[in-house]
Amino acid sequence: MSILICPVCREQLNIDNRSYKCSNRHSFDIARQGYVNLLIGSKNGDKSGDSKESARARHAFLQKGYYSCLKEFMAAKMNGIVLDICCGEGYYDDYDGELYGFDISKEMVRLASKGNKKATYFAANLADIPVADKSVDTAMHLFAPFNDREFARVLKDDGVLYSVIPGENHLIELKSIVYENPYKNDEKAPDSTMLTLVGREKISQAVTIGRDDLKELFSMTPYFYRTGEGDRQKLDRVDTLELTVEFVVLEYRKKK
Repeated sequence: MSILICPVCREQLNIDNRSYKCSNRHSFDIARQGYVNLLIGSKNGDKSGDSKESARARHAFLQKGYYSCLKEFMAAKMNGIVLDICCGEGYYDDYDGELYGFDISKEMVRLASKGNKKATYFAANLADIPVADKSVDTAMHLFAPFNDREFARVLKDDGVLYSVIPGENHLIELKSIVYENPYKNDEKAPDSTMLTLVGREKISQAVTIGRDDLKELFSMTPYFYRTGEGDRQKLDRVDTLELTVEFVVLEYRKKK
């Protein structure tokens, strides 16, 4: 049985031919790429979330394996029914079991669906996840806004949330090129009144990256939009760089 619920009336959704339908006859067609759009009330259509260009660029970058250490680590954590929150193009969804993933960007879930036919992908908003209460064993949340109310709601009582934030030295060599006074990330775990932080693990690796991929990576980070063109151009002087990628995986459980 699907864990998806109707975004209109909150009743369970079930597949009927090429649509998801609820008992109140609300219907959501499955796109030819395999995903279903459960976004309602959006006037922006395909413009919600990442653009087609940025989604495809991110997909191409991740396929080169620079973040493979995180992908392998997360694959070992998945168990039972898995929900990838703000899944992007589904790069981290290396799992043979029952997996669901959503993103607000339709282009992201299109790419995810094309790459993983076994999983169920849907377009949805983090503020109101169309997933049944207490239905998820393992939730993954990588580099996205934190909504503990919704995370706690969808998790089973013994479920676990793995939330990933950048490590203190993540991309420090890149920042040292661009900025005169590069800063380290603070590794502060999101606070929650509904979830308890029960563990944290740090993983990192050094990767060799060329100029074009380095610039593409920089454009994917929040730093890019806070950096002037003059500082961005400093990356043009780089041929290759030994770069640290570092992540902190935070383990949360529901409060008793």
